[in-house]
Amino acid sequence: MKISRSRSTAVRRASATRRLLLVAVAAAAVAVTASPAAMGAAAPVTDDEQLLYGGAYSDCFWHVGAIGVESYNIAYPDAGAHYWGAIYTPIPGATLRLKGQFPKARYASINAYDRLGAIQDAVADVQINPDPGSSNPFRVGIRRDVAKRNFTVIVDPDRPPGAPDPNTRANAPKRNTIYTEPAAGDTIRGIVWRVYIPNKGRDIRGGVSLPRPELTLADGTVLKGAAACAALGSETAQTVDPSALLLSAEVYDGLRYQPGKPAYFPALAGGKPNWRVQYTRQYLLNLYHPEADPLQGAVKAGQAGFFPNLHNQYVRNALNRKFGKIYAMRGKIATTAKTFTNPTGKWQASELRYQSFCMNESPKTTRVMDCVYDEEIPLRGDRRYLVITSRAVDKPKNATAKCGVAWIEWSPRGDGGTDTDFGWMQIRNMLPAASFKHAIQGTKSPGDEKKVLGPYLPDSKYYANKKAFEKLGCPAK
Repeated sequence: MKISRSRSTAVRRASATRRLLLVAVAAAAVAVTASPAAMGAAAPVTDDEQLLYGGAYSDCFWHVGAIGVESYNIAYPDAGAHYWGAIYTPIPGATLRLKGQFPKARYASINAYDRLGAIQDAVADVQINPDPGSSNPFRVGIRRDVAKRNFTVIVDPDRPPGAPDPNTRANAPKRNTIYTEPAAGDTIRGIVWRVYIPNKGRDIRGGVSLPRPELTLADGTVLKGAAACAALGSETAQTVDPSALLLSAEVYDGLRYQPGKPAYFPALAGGKPNWRVQYTRQYLLNLYHPEADPLQGAVKAGQAGFFPNLHNQYVRNALNRKFGKIYAMRGKIATTAKTFTNPTGKWQASELRYQSFCMNESPKTTRVMDCVYDEEIPLRGDRRYLVITSRAVDKPKNATAKCGVAWIEWSPRGDGGTDTDFGWMQIRNMLPAASFKHAIQGTKSPGDEKKVLGPYLPDSKYYANKKAFEKLGCPAK
């Protein structure tokens, strides 16, 4: 069952590009309700405002969201995930705890960010020790349906002992503290709770409530619920630097439409693949300035902006329909857990926690159009796959699981601007096992992608149209 489809009626982009204002609004003004049945609705957008508050299952603390393809589609979200954000001001001498339950899902985490979308710290589900009497169902050998699954995480307003590791693996040290200190002089804190691929039949939270804030003041007074939110100011409007999320139209067009560049730019001549790992924000945007790419010395810092997830690493390839209406990838996929239709068994060790293929627009909109994740991909011998992307009108008849093909929809909006042929394919690797050497997390410098990933970095080919692809038959060769 494919659960990751985004529709072209998803969230409209604001035409204003000067600022992104997070606005607290009355419940009557919110288009996305707490009902899962309403998840297809989009929050209203004005020329200079985008309403982030009051979405599905949000509350006075997790007041931003839910972010995802159905509602607030921004910052390249994985189509199989939903995020909720809390923006607040810590109280000197007070201790903030988050008390929750491990969701019934593939993955959950807490990431801390500054206003520019740079990661300060992150804690993955598997790292969190459960409360006494409970179990952590994300640890190997623990049943996924365990009844007692409570946890407590301390949100520390100080700086973490070390820099965030963008190559974090599944054996990261266990801890129940997340550190949130942003750049000097900024008193605001921002954290995000993520849930990927809830079990079949569970809501987007994974069948449990969002973690609840519990604030212990210096004098021992304990505040919960609305009282904790009021003390922290988590329902107060805050301004976020818009460049943390998307580029202005002027900046983007200056990158995309440079004098002398071919119509298919920034894709390479002949459709040659140009898989680029995410190192820094500047390296990411150097897709449009390849002459500025560092030949050596680029270091992953977890600071690429666009609010990335520390537990993922990404490799991206710029595409263009001028080379063909069907883009196909053939490669090998690592072992991953089977969770969507397997809610009861014990957690099994795997090479990756999660992998997905996502078709995005551009830094102008940071929208995801569509994804497929590991469980949705039909596999051949030796875990080989064939994944393709095209517009819906160009979808081949043999682009089905029965024919051994996973299909991803290419946005009819292209880059979300005037280049309707552009597409940005992104592959995600999450929390690889320490022993798995072919994850994106193993790359160390630009240009070593193929050397490190080997058969796990796909070979690419364009097909002129759906008839050309349909000649591959069923199963597709």
